[in-house]
Amino acid sequence: MNISEYYKLGYQQQKLDFVDIKLNTDNLLFVDPRLIESLGTPLAKKMQKHLEVFWGELLKNVKQKSFSSADYLLSGLSEPNETRLGYAFNKDYGNSVGNKLRQRISDTIYNNIAVKTGVLSHFADIELFFEDISSDRISDITTKIIKSVLIEFTQEQCRIHKIPMKNFVQKDIFDINTLKWLNKKVELPEYFGKPIIFVPKNIVRLENSAGKNVSCFYRYAIRQFVSNDTEMLKDVSPTGKDGKILIRDIKSQYPLSKVSLTNWTIHFGKLLVDYKTDHLNGRLRVLTDDKIIEIIYDDGYSDVG
Repeated sequence: MNISEYYKLGYQQQKLDFVDIKLNTDNLLFVDPRLIESLGTPLAKKMQKHLEVFWGELLKNVKQKSFSSADYLLSGLSEPNETRLGYAFNKDYGNSVGNKLRQRISDTIYNNIAVKTGVLSHFADIELFFEDISSDRISDITTKIIKSVLIEFTQEQCRIHKIPMKNFVQKDIFDINTLKWLNKKVELPEYFGKPIIFVPKNIVRLENSAGKNVSCFYRYAIRQFVSNDTEMLKDVSPTGKDGKILIRDIKSQYPLSKVSLTNWTIHFGKLLVDYKTDHLNGRLRVLTDDKIIEIIYDDGYSDVG
């Protein structure tokens, strides 16, 4: 059962600004910080502000070796169930990130050379340099940081569509003014006693998008930078006619790895900037309603409005 059906809205995804999630199971869509960064809408700018403040404070603490402060920031990154995105439905309701996952994230952040060198200054770039951080994890972390904005968005949508709300205590809401995780009583819609938080449909992506972004960045680095670096080409065995080095030869010598991407980004000072401005600019696309519909509705759908 989707939001539109449960609350008898009389219309479906095309006429909604939020994802019309299935309420009793997973919805394999994921919040994408890169879309948030690129959108430029007032709502997206508000979300981006939260991400910038959180990430900037975390990086500052790591660089200053203020690990207790960094640990505190990471402590609030519990796994959000209220959005029903990703694999939220199969997680234990209300569980925090858990010590094992939090430790993995903190170890990655504290030891990652992209963080230490300042290369990873934008949270949206985390997927390019962090091992074992999947679309699901990136989505979870993003959702928790922007949770207060999503709550406000949900309340606004409920008022627009006359969806009833109830009071719920929400834990771990990040306050960008105090840099604290707060517990607040807020009004939210509910489904069988559990709160629901709506997610704008223009900030979600499909499950495999993170991997595609990494592959795309790798190909760009190979073609635009590595293939023009004479020092790096010295170690490449050519297979082309008359000893010509082909792209496949360079890829064979330098296979895809996030360690390589980090090292190249440090070595080639303009790599990440050029990739984002020259390559990504104009290529980022918000999911169409039809793409979202393929995920959130069962076989077939109808616009009843």
